[in-house]
Amino acid sequence: MFEDAPAKHEEQTARLETWREAMRAGMTLMASGASAEAIAHFERAVAERPDHVPTALTLAAALKCAGDDDRALAAFEAILRSDPDAPEAHHGRGLALQSLERREAALEAFRRATRLAPDFARSWASIADITPDEAERLHAVGETARARECACRADRVETKDFQKCVAALLAAKRHAEAAEFVEANRDRFDETTYHDQLARCHYRQGAFEPAFREKLNALRSLDVRSLPAARKPARFDSDAAIEAVAALCRILESQGVRGFLAAGTLLGMWREGRPLGHDRDADIGVIRGPDIAGVIRRHPELMLEHDARPGDRYFALTFRKVAIDIFVHDVRNDHLVCGVSDTPGDIQWRFSPFSLRLVEIAGREWTIPHNAERYLSESYGRGWRTPDTGFASAISSPALSGVNRYARAYYAATRAKTALVQGDVAKAKALLGQCPAAIDPFIIENLFGGDDMQTS
Repeated sequence: MFEDAPAKHEEQTARLETWREAMRAGMTLMASGASAEAIAHFERAVAERPDHVPTALTLAAALKCAGDDDRALAAFEAILRSDPDAPEAHHGRGLALQSLERREAALEAFRRATRLAPDFARSWASIADITPDEAERLHAVGETARARECACRADRVETKDFQKCVAALLAAKRHAEAAEFVEANRDRFDETTYHDQLARCHYRQGAFEPAFREKLNALRSLDVRSLPAARKPARFDSDAAIEAVAALCRILESQGVRGFLAAGTLLGMWREGRPLGHDRDADIGVIRGPDIAGVIRRHPELMLEHDARPGDRYFALTFRKVAIDIFVHDVRNDHLVCGVSDTPGDIQWRFSPFSLRLVEIAGREWTIPHNAERYLSESYGRGWRTPDTGFASAISSPALSGVNRYARAYYAATRAKTALVQGDVAKAKALLGQCPAAIDPFIIENLFGGDDMQTS
């Protein structure tokens, strides 16, 4: 007997519509961050098209996003059994293995993805994230930038892809090329983003005045009235910060590096017994010694930023969901200095020499500068005991030394813009009020409606 062709066609049409409906529902949930709820819809979609690899990849990705790493790993491996040359599946498998703390297996999965697809930027970036080998890390950083450039020459490229390319070029230390890329693709950015990106490139080259001018252009083009009603960022989790800083100090000490409370974290702990509630991150100091980059790169819980290099003065980490800055202090004649880079004129602080000591704060032992009150006075001025949520150490600290005023001005404008976007007008005013360079009154009028505000 021959199967009824119209009936078969009708069944196929119904299954295709069911698949489309399930995929739409799942993708909508994924876009809203509800990946766990999306899984059931993608499972229904897979049931309708069991041999369709893109659908299976979507389900596997949802499982990974939902934190179900064992099931995600199984899903990616099932795809690879039917299509062993699918780079997306190797990449997803690598991400699942990484979450399951199987780093070497994850690395090999990412390497396999790049062998199959040499322009697969995400896998190159993942290799740079987790490899313990510095040569491989630097190669992967460079390949990420190259692959991002290739992606921007494709059709239907989004603005975010151009922004990722700029970030990758800067991470590869191709600063001048990053600026040229921004200028060559100006039509791909809105006005504010164009100036923001160019300002960042100039700053990384050490061209602080042009960087500041471009940041002012970004502020000038910002339509404050059209900004969405953004909620202020979640309050800094002091308890999580304490635990993360203590754990990171233990990791450093196990490698012969003595970490101490520094900057705003020491201020909060010494003055209030806990990190500052209005802070954005935690601060740890170390005295120059063992290779900090190597310590971070080799530890399975830590991850270097792509632009970090051995010998740097500053390392930014996210550890246990807490942003932590590590400042490497160097002995220079009769003082100590730390800063954010080796570029002349960049942000740098100078302190009287200090030894370290152990103290008990909030029922826990911490390493701090021996004369903590002198250190805090040098960092924040004599009024350090009085809370000032608008004070910015990179702009107004008495300890700043050899810093180009336009570097300080760039920080003032950059952080003020961030505060405005977050809806914190008072903080934006406080930051611009510390700016050491003149700001066009038109910008102040645009941002604050003509409020009388003098910059320093």
